[in-house]
Amino acid sequence: MGLPKMTLMAMPHQPDLASPSSIFDLVNFLFSEFVGVSGSVVTRLCESEYGITREEWQFVAMLANLGALSPSDVAARTTVDRSQTSKTLRALMLKGLVERQRVAGDGRRALVLLAPAGHALYAQIFPRVVEVHHRVLANVSASERKVLASTLLKMQANALAVAQDHKVEGTPGRRQGGSRANWRRQTQGTA
Repeated sequence: MGLPKMTLMAMPHQPDLASPSSIFDLVNFLFSEFVGVSGSVVTRLCESEYGITREEWQFVAMLANLGALSPSDVAARTTVDRSQTSKTLRALMLKGLVERQRVAGDGRRALVLLAPAGHALYAQIFPRVVEVHHRVLANVSASERKVLASTLLKMQANALAVAQDHKVEGTPGRRQGGSRANWRRQTQGTA
């Protein structure tokens, strides 16, 4: 597979994760940059060759590995919010990749699972995404990969704890003006 040529902005220095002095030392920024570039390769692959979005691919891959899930479980396991989850699942159903299955005894609840076409699509795309994975890790040794995997698990647990600690009650969502409303309140003292 020929991967598109992309360039990362050159890092001004080796990131100093212990004592950050600029945005280039912050792990969130570094991951954002990394995901932006490596994720765009997978996004282009999915959109141009298979006609599905990155979120649709994420849902197909998750359902292929976890089996039937409730829509709320799908949302909880991804970075996609609940309303976008519903929209993405509807699109996958229209494409015949996902099926909805009622939960026996509870007419209000349903599970989503891959349709045969979804399994076939997963079987086509996953090996290509694995190729991207291997190319990204090409000059990372086996021992470095083990340390990276362990470190990522620790960081994920820490990030979840930080997210719980920093939940802000009463923050206006996008429908209430979101960050613009907060900015006005901060700068102009308006409510």
